[in-house]
Amino acid sequence: MDGDEYVNHSLITMYARCGETGFARKMFDEMGERDLVSWNSMISGYSTMGFAKEAIGLFMEMSSQMTLVSVLGACGDLDLGRWVEGLVLEKKMEVNSYVGSALIDMYGKCGDLISAGRVFDSMPNKDVITWNAIITG
Repeated sequence: MDGDEYVNHSLITMYARCGETGFARKMFDEMGERDLVSWNSMISGYSTMGFAKEAIGLFMEMSSQMTLVSVLGACGDLDLGRWVEGLVLEKKMEVNSYVGSALIDMYGKCGDLISAGRVFDSMPNKDVITWNAIITG
């Protein structure tokens, strides 16, 4: 990563955290070539500020496991969270401890403890992150 990319990622993150998602998106849109960090920075920024539809819109353009974790953080709506889980299954994404824990956390926040338990039970490898997600859910 060259210096310009690092500065761009930092600015996107800073603008988003300060509530200036418009400036963050302008920087993102004006970047020549976007890498995984730039996508995740923008998606995470939208998620942090509660812009779930925007986060999911970007996720649809470029999805990865770490991006999925950011998007799930934005899902305060149970139907939207179920849709994201369906997308994971449809795209046959690996449900590693980060993705599984994010799903468990999302279901817990939405009050669907049965689905949180289902995801937890389906995970072959459970680590501290996974256990914390199910305990706090």
